[in-house]
Amino acid sequence: HWLPLYFEEFGHEVDHVFKQDWKYFYLRYLKFKPDVLISVGPIAFMPSLLKKMRLIRAPHVHDWTDDNVDINGKEHGITKMALYEYFTVENADYITTPSIYRKERCDLWGKNVFYIPHGVDRDFDRKEPVKLDGNVKILYAGEQSERKRVDKLIEAVKDLGCDLYLFGKTNENFKYKASDNVHFMGLVNQKDLPSYLKAADILVLTMDNDSCLKMFEYIKAGKTILGIRGKLNYFLTNMENAYLTDDLARGIRALITDEELRSRLNENIKKIQVKTWEDVAEDYLNFLNKEVLDGDGI
Repeated sequence: HWLPLYFEEFGHEVDHVFKQDWKYFYLRYLKFKPDVLISVGPIAFMPSLLKKMRLIRAPHVHDWTDDNVDINGKEHGITKMALYEYFTVENADYITTPSIYRKERCDLWGKNVFYIPHGVDRDFDRKEPVKLDGNVKILYAGEQSERKRVDKLIEAVKDLGCDLYLFGKTNENFKYKASDNVHFMGLVNQKDLPSYLKAADILVLTMDNDSCLKMFEYIKAGKTILGIRGKLNYFLTNMENAYLTDDLARGIRALITDEELRSRLNENIKKIQVKTWEDVAEDYLNFLNKEVLDGDGI
């Protein structure tokens, strides 16, 4: 999560409890004595439970960034992850989210919810595109797994006149099955990723999610976005600023053969404003000061 780094940059003390230290969370809380407790991910179940037991007094803000049932349900159990996720949402004092879909759920449930979209690196616009080979270059960045539908993306480009570039830790099982027009690029420095995004013709969002980090980076790159029809419709509009479909192969075929459509989608996606992480952090701090701490400041 980027926000703690910028909170520190703005002069605030932050105790960032990482996954390997979750078992020490309460001891860290007692020692640090925070003015505000912000949680992200499944760990949020812990402060929600402790708050319900009245062992935590600090205001608990849960940053609901992902649908953890979708992400972890298959591996850790749907019921277990649903309990963690919705117990947290119900018992947190405040919810922030970069997702319009999740904000609407919280509004429906009567939760104190605030919409704060993700941002991009401050140097994003300064990055120049690199050179990628191919007539039509398709790019996906992120986890290479079945739950991210990357196997379906690889299958979708078989026998098509395009090149698919995959950035992220290489899935060797996928590499074995991929056709020659699929290029596994491995891990790259996050600060270099904008140069690759700008070099592509089509950027692919394979998750049913309207708030993943890379969605905002894709938008900022100003290139054609191909996405899964579903929650993305809360933020993007099919055939206006993105191509949203339930069939990746059909979407790829439509886009690689219609340069005029890609050009129109490119122009319209550039109309969406994406803030830098500094601006997002400032918005978050303003929210904390105004809504959580009643203007007392942190």
